[in-house]
Amino acid sequence: MSPELHFDKWIELYADRTSSMKASEIRDLFVVASRPDIISFAGGMPETRSFPMEKVVAAAKNVMEADGSAALQYVGSEGTSELRDVIVRLMAQDNINVRPEDIIVTDGGQQALDLLAKIFISSGDKILVEAPTYVGAIQAFNSYRADMISIPLDENGIQVDLLERKLKELKAEGQRAKFLYVVPDFHNPAGVTLSQDRRERILTLSKEHNLLVLEDNPYSRLRFEGEHIKPLRVHDPSVVYISTFSKIFSPGVRLGWINAPRPILEKLNLGKQAADLCSSAFAQKIVAEYFKGDFWHKHVNHLTRVYRKRRDAMVAAMEEFFPEEVTWSLPHGGLFLWAQLPEYIDTAEMLAEAISEKVAYITGRAFFPDRSGKNCMRLNFSYPNEEEIHEGIKRLSRVIKDQMALYQSFTKKMHLE
Repeated sequence: MSPELHFDKWIELYADRTSSMKASEIRDLFVVASRPDIISFAGGMPETRSFPMEKVVAAAKNVMEADGSAALQYVGSEGTSELRDVIVRLMAQDNINVRPEDIIVTDGGQQALDLLAKIFISSGDKILVEAPTYVGAIQAFNSYRADMISIPLDENGIQVDLLERKLKELKAEGQRAKFLYVVPDFHNPAGVTLSQDRRERILTLSKEHNLLVLEDNPYSRLRFEGEHIKPLRVHDPSVVYISTFSKIFSPGVRLGWINAPRPILEKLNLGKQAADLCSSAFAQKIVAEYFKGDFWHKHVNHLTRVYRKRRDAMVAAMEEFFPEEVTWSLPHGGLFLWAQLPEYIDTAEMLAEAISEKVAYITGRAFFPDRSGKNCMRLNFSYPNEEEIHEGIKRLSRVIKDQMALYQSFTKKMHLE
């Protein structure tokens, strides 16, 4: 049954910025991708099926017995003291030394991006993002009508030479970018990691051009191999640092955080108050209780082993089934792999055929503000199991080969004519 259509008689009442708001192609695909007959590489869903539920039950029980009335009450907009203490300890493990008052708890990393966009972006402001970049960031920045300038990535992260060139061009034109947004570790969607020397150059450029850097770092604890690279925030306290509990605990609790210089935190706190007053005290206290012991380390290590096996299964299946014209990244951690198809293939147009083959992915266009990247796709390996990955890649390979054969048949016909 098709959805009922409604005439929007309030069209003239909406704020101008609503014209920039776009639906998330990931969320739009969730209904289809969640069908039990579909093998989905579309969502960025962590593995929750193997979560030790008794640990959460025990944490909730302890919280309610010890402090139940407070858990059901409002809390300060900055977050509970217990959870901010946990965040301080987590950041210290990455050699970032902060105090609880340097933290604001948010409703996941996505709210952090929205709050930062709210306090920094005026309509038409220029900001710098990676190409491709996280689709949720594009949504947040679009909502405040930012002019996003994309800097391409390669296997070592954002191409800093191109970043420097763009900053110099803006300066010569009497303009500036408000900030640079980067996902340094196991990039979403590209899967790449920003190299140490490029991190250092970004920080040098940020000082030379008075450029604010937003470091979004949700995946760094999910490393499969290689040496840990310190976050940018370790080297510069003016970097705004964003992270989340979604990948090391659960996306369902909707909790993340921002660490920023005090003047920025004050503006963020006002934005947070206007948005939701405060994040859930109940969720914050349960998460803080869960992170009291060392078990969470064991579970993150378990997830990392699971994700590595699934990445290996995906890469092996791609090597077995995909045509040689397809290339892909090899992530050393995280949840995602980025594939590039021949330039004549449009993965958005191909998606319907993929769904008919009962396999789903996210089209490359979703990750570019200018809607380029039409021949690319993001593949998530964290949620489907190894058998599903093998079968899903096999199905997807048939779709790709059909598209390639169709193109070759068409071009041959055009040549004959």
